[in-house]
Amino acid sequence: MRRALRQGATGFAVLGLVVALTACTGPEPDPERAGTVVVAVSAPFLSLNGGTVEGRSPGSTLVRGLAQAGFVTLDEDGEAVPDPAFGTVEKTSDSPLTVRYTIADAATWSDGTPVTPADLLLEWAARSGQLDTVVPELDDEGAITNEDQLDAGVAFAATSPALVHVEQVPVVEGATVTLTYAAPVADWQTALDVGVPAHVVGATALDVEDPTEAAAAVTTAITSADTVALQKVSRAWRTSFDAVVLADDPTQAVSTGPYKISDVVPDGRVELVRNDEYTGPRPAAFDTVEVRSDLHPLDAVDALDDGEADVVAPLDTPDVLDALAKVDDAVVTTGGDSTLQLQLQVAGGGAFDPATYDGDAAVASAVRRAFLLAVPRDAVVADAVTPLWPDAEPSDAMLPSVGPAAGEVTSSAEADPDAAAQLLDDAGVATPVTVRVLTNADDPVRHQALDALTTAAADAGFTVEPYDPDLGVAADLLGAPDAWDAALVPVPQGDLPVASVVDRWRTGGATNVTGWSDPALDTALDALAATLDPAQVASGEQTVAKALADGGAALSVVRTPVVVATRKADPETADRLPTVPSVPPLTLGRADLTSWWDWARTATS
Repeated sequence: MRRALRQGATGFAVLGLVVALTACTGPEPDPERAGTVVVAVSAPFLSLNGGTVEGRSPGSTLVRGLAQAGFVTLDEDGEAVPDPAFGTVEKTSDSPLTVRYTIADAATWSDGTPVTPADLLLEWAARSGQLDTVVPELDDEGAITNEDQLDAGVAFAATSPALVHVEQVPVVEGATVTLTYAAPVADWQTALDVGVPAHVVGATALDVEDPTEAAAAVTTAITSADTVALQKVSRAWRTSFDAVVLADDPTQAVSTGPYKISDVVPDGRVELVRNDEYTGPRPAAFDTVEVRSDLHPLDAVDALDDGEADVVAPLDTPDVLDALAKVDDAVVTTGGDSTLQLQLQVAGGGAFDPATYDGDAAVASAVRRAFLLAVPRDAVVADAVTPLWPDAEPSDAMLPSVGPAAGEVTSSAEADPDAAAQLLDDAGVATPVTVRVLTNADDPVRHQALDALTTAAADAGFTVEPYDPDLGVAADLLGAPDAWDAALVPVPQGDLPVASVVDRWRTGGATNVTGWSDPALDTALDALAATLDPAQVASGEQTVAKALADGGAALSVVRTPVVVATRKADPETADRLPTVPSVPPLTLGRADLTSWWDWARTATS
């Protein structure tokens, strides 16, 4: 299996953009399954390890949200939500930043093994990059070209932009693990959590059968920097929790949440059953949850109609909505997912690059601002999105990688071609200005948005030309900056919200695909990255958002539409089909989908 990983924290952040999703066939449904809920989605499960690119794919994030518990979860707005039943995360010092984790006595893996500091040490070893002796090398499409070297060396290949600053082995005292950072990190609350079980990795990599001894062997390898043992440990950590491996041996899928994985069909389905070892506040509400990713959108609707599926989240299209309208007793809910944002390339030698205007940054800024004034956000929402999501409205969030309302900067939703043309005239720019737009035109919403932009921009003095990607949207976004001038792309939430903003917009940032560079903004971003009080983060984000808006770096358009459907409760089928409560829209662009599964858990007093 080709794995898309890149050297250090930079590649770890960048290559989340290029995960490919596929699908295949699934099993025959059980006609009597009152305790089993079948959920049909559009994204397959790839890995249980959230530290890998595959493990952060939408389908993997979805399954992990039901199977894993931890110290904190991340809500839709990018806020950390603690789970004291699992343990506590406490900042004990600002200088240097010191964070202490205390594992609760009740925290237990699904095979009955207690969660211990060994599990946190393993995650630090994997995510800090301090022990890696070899890094991945990639081709233009993001595929690894040095797999043999990775397997021969110590290569967790998953460096986090937060944990890279924890340069020393964490200190273990009883049930506590203490991290000392070499630099302040705003995302300290969510930087580290329990990932995959150290005792399973120890058994797989080091052939130690006893769980306590296996976890201890992993700890010894880490604390002694034993490269021979770590070569095996890192490979097991990197590969042993992929779907294809778990399909052969589901007992490897040991987890900490209210459900545990019992069966995997790669690219088809994942079956999760009640985890009897879980003693947290939100136990399983059903005996079994089956997540299917093998159904075409219209086939998913048919499955709901036929009683073969209970929750369906197909792609939101007119055909799907029409089909759902014909399903008796269907409960259909629409909503918004990742924010569609127009991002301008300033370093590719094109329309928005100062180099095009003999290095005159003021002229380039005028051209950028003029182009953004020509964007008819109201028309895009009305024509492309409202038919799929009636409550849709233009987005003002400049920092959607944090959350859908992060860094809101209010601007008119209507295009102002006269003001745009005046800016170009005042700057002495000859028209028309050609703008090459990179987007996935196969997506109906983006296709309609591009059409609306093309028409409106012409009135302002711009000629919009669709750029046909050479290697694909994600690959060209990263690797072909001279081929496009603007990218219309959905922006998913980052698992480290502040780091996602800094990496995206700081000069030379790991995911700065548009070449944006502004010394004043860099200063604001550095201050944001060093903000240790969570209550002050929003203020710093607002400063960054205003600077980006004033500079004409990007413009958010609208959240992409999504739909979910269930059936109304029917007493006549309650003995053979499950009763599913209200289910919110499935927003696969989120970094953590734990809270989406609230309907599949039962609150305890």
